[in-house]
Amino acid sequence: MKKKILVLFTSLIIGFVFSLRSFAQTKQDFSFGYHFTFEYQGSYYGVKDTSLGDVKAFKMINNKHPFWLGVKLNHSLVDFFSSSVKSISKAYPSYIISDTSTAILIAYGITKANISDYRYHVVENDSVELVPWSKIPALGQQYGAKEAYGFLGEFKAPGKQLLIEVLNIQNYDIRQGVLFDWKPNFKPLITRIEINRPKDYFDLDNVKLNHGYATRFIEHAGTPVDFKFPADSVVGIRLYYKHHETIPYVVYLVKKGGIKKDTVKMGYYNLENYYDIDGNFYKQPGKYEIITQRAGELGSWPEEQMLRIPFEVLPPPVTDKKVSLKQALPYIIATLTGVVLLFGGYYRRNQVKLVRAAQEKQTVGLKLQSIRAQLNPHFMFNALTSIQNLVNKNDITGANHYLSKFAGLTRQVLDTGNDELLSLQQEINILDDYLQMEQLRFGFKYQIDVDQTINQANTEIPAMLLQPFVENAVKHGVAILKDAGKIEIMINRKDKDLVFCIKDNGKWIDADARDNTSGYGLKLSQERAVLLNQLYKDQPVHLTIDKQPATMVCIRLTNWI
Repeated sequence: MKKKILVLFTSLIIGFVFSLRSFAQTKQDFSFGYHFTFEYQGSYYGVKDTSLGDVKAFKMINNKHPFWLGVKLNHSLVDFFSSSVKSISKAYPSYIISDTSTAILIAYGITKANISDYRYHVVENDSVELVPWSKIPALGQQYGAKEAYGFLGEFKAPGKQLLIEVLNIQNYDIRQGVLFDWKPNFKPLITRIEINRPKDYFDLDNVKLNHGYATRFIEHAGTPVDFKFPADSVVGIRLYYKHHETIPYVVYLVKKGGIKKDTVKMGYYNLENYYDIDGNFYKQPGKYEIITQRAGELGSWPEEQMLRIPFEVLPPPVTDKKVSLKQALPYIIATLTGVVLLFGGYYRRNQVKLVRAAQEKQTVGLKLQSIRAQLNPHFMFNALTSIQNLVNKNDITGANHYLSKFAGLTRQVLDTGNDELLSLQQEINILDDYLQMEQLRFGFKYQIDVDQTINQANTEIPAMLLQPFVENAVKHGVAILKDAGKIEIMINRKDKDLVFCIKDNGKWIDADARDNTSGYGLKLSQERAVLLNQLYKDQPVHLTIDKQPATMVCIRLTNWI
């Protein structure tokens, strides 16, 4: 009984010593020794490699823990402990093997009776599965063991990492793992330095964008040689490190100069791949140095394992001699006076431009009204001429019908006489009534097609825009063709433009004729298009006349919808 108590007490003492050993301690001076190390929930327990049977004592600590992974390393290995590695809900211990020696791994608690319930696998560098999930390779009974245990093997991979996981296929929660890291060098490696300023940020190694903060870098290391910047220009420095999941870092900021160095310990156990240093720590001009090393007190590791980034905070630009308010007052008054005069001149100039633009718009409007005033009598004169022709032919019925249509049409024209813009629906109604009236006389056919996407009631166009061209198509195009004549009016939408096309199958008049009084309405319409372009400069009107193969007049109102 006393022997069992002594064995238990010895095991607990060894475990307590191992549990105190963490990576955050200062440099370790003792070796691994001739032991197997067992870890559970962050606590380490050691058993001599000649008394493995004493592991039973550890099983009494937690009866719910079915098996223990035991690690045996080179007995002379130092600095072997590292940070734990997360695997979902578990944390696996990791061991640093700074030489090329072998690691032995056993699973105490896996026996002949339960070995079929367990599987293991081996992953290299967190990317290659060297051994897929497989049965435990063998049972062993060495190192003074009193019962067989699972023997996972001897592992050796210089310069690489190996993760060995063991799980119970009946209960996934029962699983343990170990990470071996054959680390050749503990010096932190920088992958990127990001400089954050009040309004922008950039990578320090981008010489074209770094505002001259650094121009020379150590080859292959990426650390700057001449890193410097003005005071208060940098609000933060972010250091990006090469992945170091098993090696926690500590960061120090050292301000040089003066009788004594000022050293600030920043992050003391950093496992992230980046670290931020706030600008408040280097607000004062002077020379500084950022030191990153394996976790521990500054200087506890050899110099070759430390990363140093020196930089200098430059003094702000020298300010001019302070000027009193009394001295500055004349300059302030003169500046304000100049600003007021400049603003007044600018305001007056704009007012003159606005008045001139209003006058020009009014003039154009009057000219448009004048043309409208000429178009309406022209239209009425032609209509009355048609009625006179019917009367002369003794076609009293046709003349009466024509006169009835003319009366309604005249009322529409007179009612809208003062409106420069009409709805598209009103314009189509006027055209339809006019064509019906002329159809009684000449017998031609006509068709008006309107794009279904156009809102006719809410779309306004210049009044009497199409009528003169339709009238010319009737009088000088299809009139002589009688029943064979045909007029097509097409109204379409092209993006934001409105396009009107009037097509007839007759031989239309020469659009450039000046001595033919029958082209009077056409001439007025062309002049009107020019005036509309002056009035609606952002919505120009384009007029095209094409007489081959059929006569077609197209009017495009740009940006009208």
